[in-house]
Amino acid sequence: MGIRAIQIVLVAGALILIIGLVLAPRLPVEARAEAKASPADLKLSEAIALVNNGENPMQGIQIMRELLEEDSTNVDVHWHLAQFSITSRQIENAAFRFQKVLQFDQNQKYPEAYFWLAQTNITLGQPQAALPLLIKYKTIEQDTIILRGVDRMIEQLQEELK
Repeated sequence: MGIRAIQIVLVAGALILIIGLVLAPRLPVEARAEAKASPADLKLSEAIALVNNGENPMQGIQIMRELLEEDSTNVDVHWHLAQFSITSRQIENAAFRFQKVLQFDQNQKYPEAYFWLAQTNITLGQPQAALPLLIKYKTIEQDTIILRGVDRMIEQLQEELK
């Protein structure tokens, strides 16, 4: 299989996984009912809205940076900064933020960070670093459709790395 075919299969697999991740619920119903907004959560919500509405995204990013100055282990802030880095095609920044999410996410609130960090590694030309992340992600993810896509990605990476 040629490099072009491998790239097409990887992109197709990534798209399937992205769709699955977007549609997957973030928190169980019980956890959503118990969730209470702290002042930092409210500030983060305000920052996310500023970025998403497009009127003043840098102000939202600045608020998130201030939140990290207050608490550098705030996994939610790192997660959203990583997502915004992906959107703005700042792949190296995204990789850094996803690493921080994995470092500080003690309760595995964002298990898909393994997948996204693998994707950033592939984009940065480091498929050998992506493989163990995808294998770890398989142990956490339960959606069979997503798991099939991850299996295909792992197979393609293993072929590429031979």
